[in-house]
Amino acid sequence: MGYVIDAISNVMSFLMSGCYYLIGNYGFSLILFTLLTKVILFPINLFIQKNSIKMIKLQPELDALKIKYIDDKDKYIDARLKLYKENHYHSSLGIIPLVIQLIFVMGLLGVIYQPLTYILRIDDSVIEQLRVFLNVENTESSYQLQMIDKIHNITDFNNGALLDVYNTIKAFDTNLLGFDLGVKPTFSGNYIQLLIPVLAGLSAWIMCVVQNRINILQITAGNFNKYGMTVFMILFSTYFAYLVPAGVGIYWTLGNLFAIPAMVLTNVVMPPKKHIDFEYLRRTQEKKKQREEIYKKYHKKEKEDYKRFCSEKNMKLMFYSEQNGFYKYYAGIIDYICEHSDIDIHYVTSDPEDNIFKDERKQIYPYYISRDKYIIPLFMKLDCDMVVMTMPDLEKYHIKRSRIRNDIEYLYVCHGMGSSALTLRKGALDWYDTVFCVGVDAVNEIREMEKLYKTKEKRLVETGYILIDEMIEKYEKLPHKENNPKKILIAPSWQPDNIIDLCADKLLDNLSKTDLDIILRPHPQHVKNDPDKFDILKEQYEKEGGNITIQTDFSSNSPIMEADVLITDWSDICWEYAFTTKKPTIFINTPMKIMNSDYDKIETVPINISLRDEIGKSIDPDKIDGINALIEEILNNYESYAKHIDEIFHERFFNIGNSVKLSGKYIIRQLEKK
Repeated sequence: MGYVIDAISNVMSFLMSGCYYLIGNYGFSLILFTLLTKVILFPINLFIQKNSIKMIKLQPELDALKIKYIDDKDKYIDARLKLYKENHYHSSLGIIPLVIQLIFVMGLLGVIYQPLTYILRIDDSVIEQLRVFLNVENTESSYQLQMIDKIHNITDFNNGALLDVYNTIKAFDTNLLGFDLGVKPTFSGNYIQLLIPVLAGLSAWIMCVVQNRINILQITAGNFNKYGMTVFMILFSTYFAYLVPAGVGIYWTLGNLFAIPAMVLTNVVMPPKKHIDFEYLRRTQEKKKQREEIYKKYHKKEKEDYKRFCSEKNMKLMFYSEQNGFYKYYAGIIDYICEHSDIDIHYVTSDPEDNIFKDERKQIYPYYISRDKYIIPLFMKLDCDMVVMTMPDLEKYHIKRSRIRNDIEYLYVCHGMGSSALTLRKGALDWYDTVFCVGVDAVNEIREMEKLYKTKEKRLVETGYILIDEMIEKYEKLPHKENNPKKILIAPSWQPDNIIDLCADKLLDNLSKTDLDIILRPHPQHVKNDPDKFDILKEQYEKEGGNITIQTDFSSNSPIMEADVLITDWSDICWEYAFTTKKPTIFINTPMKIMNSDYDKIETVPINISLRDEIGKSIDPDKIDGINALIEEILNNYESYAKHIDEIFHERFFNIGNSVKLSGKYIIRQLEKK
């Protein structure tokens, strides 16, 4: 290692000695040396800035890959590496400045400790003669500094052969503004040296504050990363400057400060605004800020609710909801349990504004537990008789079965009518004891998957689908009138390569030529993530006297109930629409969302595929010019579709109209056995 440091020091010495002979002052030459290192690093800074811009531009695609391969880490890594390669992004470039900085520091240490060799360029043999004459041991790395100190304290030098060297060293001043650059800070002796670590920490803080405001990667980082890095740099800089001679500490302090104009100049030469959608970044940051504000606002409540939950004794029934939107799948069951039993319902939600907190029934005990801190220990220490959830992947990720009780019944409530084999991840239901099944296909898929993976059999309860029962009940109470003109609802999914991404313009261009009433109702999450896209569509297609409406207000479900034909891709809205209204759907064959690549290894064909042309018609995106003729064909066969859809509904799905009753009865009966 010593040879490596010597080699680096030799390289650094040319730059440092050049600065010294140019200025003639050791301290100020160190300042110039630090500035020159930043100039040397500037082209590298530009290269890294370019690389960072690529990273930010790729972030939406990376987010899409995370969703696409959420259950297959290897495929996600392969896809991510492929994306990096295609865009010439290098993930390791960010550490290059730090590596170079450390190389400079290693070389500078040699220069600081051996200034006679590297700055004054005195021959080694002469240094050795002088060392012997001064009676200085060479066992420590700082022996040359000791020689300089002795010479500065000698008033009568009596060695004529070394007189020129003596005068050269005598004129060499290692002090800068009262700091001895060759001495380490210490708590004994020259206390002024302790200001060096303080200045190093202060410079790190200033650099990080500026960096968090103007550096493109830091702008997009979360507060934890920003402030975590700030704290780390302050502590590291302070401690590092305490361990090394003051000269290195000064270099590190100045390096932090000189990094600020370097960052500013980098943004001037290569402005990120020319390459990055800052509006997208602003929205992303706003979401992060909102999450942090919610966490702060409800942190005390969460702590209190967790403590209250853990203090409960003899708990029988717990519901868990990831967010407020899942309450609708439980509401009917909860009502039934409250009406037909005195069982207490402990409802844990990760949404502090969940509707459950508005329920004042004495049987209901709501708790807010976020997904960040307490939810993992809560589940692992769970002590109750039954847990009801709509969340798949139990035991696979952060939510585990109880580690203190192995007889808890974990019950899964389906929150969709589509195929679990296709739309849930591999093994998503393996750790559940009981599943409320919506139909024949759900039972067949689960049993066949159990055989395929050789997992234990679950208890499958033929409940039917609660939400469809509620929708039918509401639909039958509505006044129904014939639409003139006919109303067509376009409701895409939110998955990658949906209708909006692939063929929205071509689809709307064709439909704009008809006298149909067209409503495009995108997925709420799609609007939330990319509102500009829908503003552009509104400008392009919502014209006076036109027949197209871009609907981004989701306060009403009436367009779904009132539409004569639904156009979608792979969204589960097709089942709710078809089986509630008995009206047909047109499916655009965008790339299918496959969460489990083993879906085709069982005999049961997913209803997402098998019923596609039973409850409507499908069309490929490249044949979208035929959409108007397809709509006309469907409207001409309206009555036959209504009859066929109703037959399928009653053949393939369980207990229509009785799902709440059967679900509630099962839970009450099971808990009464405990």
